[in-house]
Amino acid sequence: MLRTLIAIALVLLALPAAAAEVTQGTVEATDGQTIAYDIRGAEHLSGGKPALVFIHCWSCNRAFWREQLDVFAEDHAVVALDLPGHGASSRSRQDWTLAAYAQDVATVVEALELDRVVLIGHSMGGPVALLAAALLPDRTLAVVCADTLHDADFKVPQEQMDQWLAALRQDFKGQVRHFMGTMVLKDDALRQWIVEQALLADQAALIQLMGEIGRFDQAAAMQAAAVPIRCINAKPYGGYSMPTNVEANRKYGDFAVIEMEGVGHFVQLEDPATFNSDLEQILTEVEQR
Repeated sequence: MLRTLIAIALVLLALPAAAAEVTQGTVEATDGQTIAYDIRGAEHLSGGKPALVFIHCWSCNRAFWREQLDVFAEDHAVVALDLPGHGASSRSRQDWTLAAYAQDVATVVEALELDRVVLIGHSMGGPVALLAAALLPDRTLAVVCADTLHDADFKVPQEQMDQWLAALRQDFKGQVRHFMGTMVLKDDALRQWIVEQALLADQAALIQLMGEIGRFDQAAAMQAAAVPIRCINAKPYGGYSMPTNVEANRKYGDFAVIEMEGVGHFVQLEDPATFNSDLEQILTEVEQR
């Protein structure tokens, strides 16, 4: 019976969700940048469940959560934003930092008067979510991350980061095509779409942000966030191998991970049914606390 119920649940999660009503808007950041966002399921704001705030990764935009937004808007208020330098948000910021992005997320949460939130970040969005949680201590229930925060004790060698930044400056488009293209495991059409989207982001922002990612102190950010941290990460595979060091991460916070098989870096797009099921499991745990 249990197996039957699980099978039915997975089938239902795999079915396309009815399109939720979308309200689009903008919020002014503390430095005057315009942050574009949309909200679905606003009717659930008074229903007791936390709002879900989706934060995209480096070179991406809110459309990278397209397989999650309508699904989770059935029970939650769901907010997706474009970080400045990406998507429909402004691109005139001088200093592109993770700290500024955390403040952007906090600004959106406060402007929309979201009292209880779960911050959900993919890749670079994970560090941003951690930093934003520290700015929103009375509102954030948990940080949930997709294929990121693998090892709080790991530091990118400076020489390696310098080489990558130099390559980006020399051949930005070629490096982005190669870098982003290697992180999708099977789906050629999805790979092409991801590369096309990545090339639309602001070049100066991406180069500076890559250096920021290399310097990010995950251990300190996990401690400062002071909320449960849950990850849905890809199980390592040949071309993209990044195991999750659970023991290291648990030194710095309440951490747990679910590993997905047969996917690359874009776990939420490559196998949305499994990702959504895992995310639902995590949200149930968070809401029961």
